[in-house]
Amino acid sequence: MCLVIYVFSAKGYLQVSDTFFSLQTAEAIVERGQLDIPYAAGGTLTWRDGRSYSKYGIGLPMYYVPIVAIGKPLARVAGLPAEELTGFLISFANIPFAMLTLIVFAKLLRLFGIAEIYVGVLLVGLGLGSLTWPYAVSDCSEAMQMGLLTLAVYGAIRQSNRALVAGGMAFAGLVLVKVIYVVFFPIFAVYLFTRPVELRQRLKILASFSFPFLVACCFLAWLNVVRFGSALESGYGGESGQFFPLQMWRTVPKLLVSLDKGLLVFCPILILGVLGWKDFFKRHRAEAALCLALIVANLIWSASWWSWYGGWSWGPRLLVPTIPLWLLPGAFLLQRVQSRRRLGIFALVTLIAIILQIPGVLIKDQEIHQIKETLLTPGEQTAAPSDYVAAYLLLEHKLISHNELYDISELGIPGNRELSLTRYRTFRGLNLWTELTARQLNKPAIRLFPILGLLIVIYLAVQIRKAAKADLMRDRLQT
Repeated sequence: MCLVIYVFSAKGYLQVSDTFFSLQTAEAIVERGQLDIPYAAGGTLTWRDGRSYSKYGIGLPMYYVPIVAIGKPLARVAGLPAEELTGFLISFANIPFAMLTLIVFAKLLRLFGIAEIYVGVLLVGLGLGSLTWPYAVSDCSEAMQMGLLTLAVYGAIRQSNRALVAGGMAFAGLVLVKVIYVVFFPIFAVYLFTRPVELRQRLKILASFSFPFLVACCFLAWLNVVRFGSALESGYGGESGQFFPLQMWRTVPKLLVSLDKGLLVFCPILILGVLGWKDFFKRHRAEAALCLALIVANLIWSASWWSWYGGWSWGPRLLVPTIPLWLLPGAFLLQRVQSRRRLGIFALVTLIAIILQIPGVLIKDQEIHQIKETLLTPGEQTAAPSDYVAAYLLLEHKLISHNELYDISELGIPGNRELSLTRYRTFRGLNLWTELTARQLNKPAIRLFPILGLLIVIYLAVQIRKAAKADLMRDRLQT
């Protein structure tokens, strides 16, 4: 069900400027066998030989290479611009990692012995009732990071040979996508080395998980030497030192509860996870400590970073990869007292959380930032609504007026001035690939495609309800 919804709510184009640097690197690899790209302030670092390289992790360009390789031949066959077709394909590229997150999260819940009915509810909550949904259909790499981190956590906890290797490879991939995640390695190492088994087995467990990570680190060090002449230069230059821990007293509350970037505001279902930590620690102390340590480490470096807000993004972008870990304790809250009433409350909260995600999916967050930061006067900016509220107001306008002409009074700002966003092609209408494609190809019928997706989802929801009833009946009989 989540897969169908993700496919029909993808965007069909590249939204994020950072993605272009990774795409350019992938194109340079395919076309020239090189890594250098044209210089761009803020996105590249130039070495003494005059070549410029993307400052972003090599993992994303490596993932884009096969997409770029097939993009141009496919564009020639289809008679479409290669750049637009490649962007269209990449706009779907995070969906496999969002699905990986859901699959591994379900395995993790079952590993902890969570009843199947609660696994289903939590999966829907994670997949559709949190920022997993908006970021699964965005070209930001956070959904990729989420999938790799969840698999790394599962591998460390499962601890079979196969799971450890898979988890270690996922963690290595995570570091290749974003090098800051090296700070997670000591947390994983301490957890793995303190398992209640003999020393030899502990060393074997740690080695199985660590080997892919060490290979990835060696590869990154070599790559940095080739590009910048130093193993420790990742491409961020002086920006890599711009962590300011003293600002955390101000940024942590904003990252958690503000209407612009608050994780618990954008994902209210995570409040149920927060309430479950006591039960999680009571049943699985070491695993709870592992998950909590990863959450805290992510929160600390995100809140300390100079761009703690994550740039022009929807919600707290830098916290998105740890969302499954925030929700996980909610399973133990459900499991503690198994009742239809508690399940019904959790299902209702999940439904509300899903509804709250819709504006973030249908509205392009850059439209909100464009209005608030470039079109409003300083005085109007002080009266502007939060990102969370603005998304609802823009969605209401699009559904009623069907244009991109806004009166500032619609945003709750005193005055009677019109704002025009008609010159922005991707701001028109709802932010869906069907909407964009219908305009591009001048085929209005394409706008009706989501109806097909809705019918499939309704059918699947009915099947899920039947399965849930069967599970409840079986549990009752067993009791």
